[in-house]
Amino acid sequence: MTNETRRTQGATTRAVKGKARPLATPAPVQLEMAPIVNAPLRKPGRGGARPGAGRKRTPGKRPSVPHRVRPRHYGAHPVHVTLRARAGLPSLRAPVVHEMLRKALHRQRRPDRRYVRSFHVVEFSIQENHLHLVVEAVGRQPFAHDTLRAGVSGLAISFAKRLNRILHRKGKVWAERWHGRELPSPREVRNALVYVFRNVAKHGTRMLGDDALDPFSSAPRFTRWTRPLEWPFPNGDGPWPEARPRTWLLDTGWHLRHGLIDPHETRRSGPS
Repeated sequence: MTNETRRTQGATTRAVKGKARPLATPAPVQLEMAPIVNAPLRKPGRGGARPGAGRKRTPGKRPSVPHRVRPRHYGAHPVHVTLRARAGLPSLRAPVVHEMLRKALHRQRRPDRRYVRSFHVVEFSIQENHLHLVVEAVGRQPFAHDTLRAGVSGLAISFAKRLNRILHRKGKVWAERWHGRELPSPREVRNALVYVFRNVAKHGTRMLGDDALDPFSSAPRFTRWTRPLEWPFPNGDGPWPEARPRTWLLDTGWHLRHGLIDPHETRRSGPS
């Protein structure tokens, strides 16, 4: 008997009280799917959707804009957009940045822009580390939604490139993706306008024109005040692009329903 034969027999026999006994071959068993399908789910471990999953917020730090699918935009609604700059950059409230934004808005009005007739910035304000914009992206679905995304993204990219050129730096300018809030009613449109024009007042910053006009905003060319305001620099900042509202809500709806804006009115209507 060869060694190979002995190994084969040894694998199929077991010694019981000195005698070799062959092992019993188990009978085939038919597998059933029901016990597997109806079995209770395993308690979740690492990974997967579960309560409390995800990155935790840092105490004292403003939460970032979540990376979710943006809600569908309707062309009849203006949008309040916020662009927040990264930490470590100098204040955006500077004449050179104000002039740069004017040029960026002029650039968006060029005839070769595919959304020149459907997207534009109507009102704005420049804060220390962020911008507030009231924009319109008109048209039917899904054109209006795509126009809003392309218009705001194009302005953000243009602004960032110009700012980096001024500061002689490279890298990101914006801390997070832009935040957009639909304004579907006259009351919400009016609240957003008050917030954009008077946002700097809540930080204690003195303004011009009877302490009512923010020079780093579109408030000096705004005409829907309850009383006329004197702007000490009527032509000092150069011509601004024509920004007549195209939607009923932003053109006439808000003041027909809720009245004109007092120059010293304040109201919270969005992220600071």
